[in-house]
Amino acid sequence: MIQSLQEQELVLTSNTAPITFADTDLRTASANCFNGWLNHNEGSAQFNIVAGGIYEIDFNANVTSATAGAIAFGIFTDGVKLNGGEADTVIATAGDYNNISIHKYVRVCGRGNVTVTINSLPTVTYNGGATPIVTDTQIPIVKNANISIKRYA
Repeated sequence: MIQSLQEQELVLTSNTAPITFADTDLRTASANCFNGWLNHNEGSAQFNIVAGGIYEIDFNANVTSATAGAIAFGIFTDGVKLNGGEADTVIATAGDYNNISIHKYVRVCGRGNVTVTINSLPTVTYNGGATPIVTDTQIPIVKNANISIKRYA
């Protein structure tokens, strides 16, 4: 298991940028770079899972933006957003923080490997009845971001 944090406020560079995680709060021996199933360097956005198995990914953060509007994040593996792995919120007043969280299981086949990141999403689609409403998102500001990855099998 690994748990990494981005405690300090971080203004992302765009509404498609990944979150970098500055500190590792907890890392079990099995999630150690050299002999385990996970590679991650503090300050990086990438978590490289290098062994097959079922993994549980939990992400939560306090988010805002410099402008009122929608903010969204998703879990990506190898640059592709996972279905069911996104969260969004609407910031009513610039600078006000909302909390978001995502919980997702990921299967990595046999001797495969994947790179996991948490990226901001450029648009959010809301149910507008017969016609969905697509809204551009704002550039996020995050603090107290937390990601944990656990291996089950």
